[in-house]
Amino acid sequence: MFRRRDRQPRTDERSAQRLESLDPRWRPPVDKANVSRERFLTVLGQTEPGPTRERLEGLLPTIDEAVRRVTETAWRASNASAIAAGFDAEVATAELKAARREMDAAQHSGTDMGGLEDRVRILSERHRAIHDAINLSEDAGGRIDDLIARLETVVARSAAIVLRSGQGDDDVVVLDRDLHEVVVGLTALDDSMREFD
Repeated sequence: MFRRRDRQPRTDERSAQRLESLDPRWRPPVDKANVSRERFLTVLGQTEPGPTRERLEGLLPTIDEAVRRVTETAWRASNASAIAAGFDAEVATAELKAARREMDAAQHSGTDMGGLEDRVRILSERHRAIHDAINLSEDAGGRIDDLIARLETVVARSAAIVLRSGQGDDDVVVLDRDLHEVVVGLTALDDSMREFD
């Protein structure tokens, strides 16, 4: 059933050349996505010519799209992390709390607010913007990890189909559906990070 591989995995040149410049948090997703593609090519290369191989080959463009989306999202998330790291969230929080306390004290004492309301508003906007950037990056981390796990599952299931001597037409259909769901999820995640290009 198995034969020598006749295809070598394609290395993502952008990932290989610039991986070191990524925030360390975002290197593993790119690595895992590329490893998943390599494993799929291994499965494909060990599959005898025929209907099963042809059906599995039909999944490759979607896997390529998933890897591309992971890579692009990782770069955007890395940019978001760098932006967020440029601000001191603790200082922003402390200054906002201090301004609010000062405004509350002025209100209770009946003294002139002296622009305190504007200061609190400005500091609130800054606080919200900083934490939005931090939360967006952190949320993206959890979402991309889940989607990578689903991609790895699809690749493992493709190997199971081959090991069952290609008896799994319906299974390939399910794999195709699951792969498209992964790409849809990655596309939505990628789009949410585009402001950090």
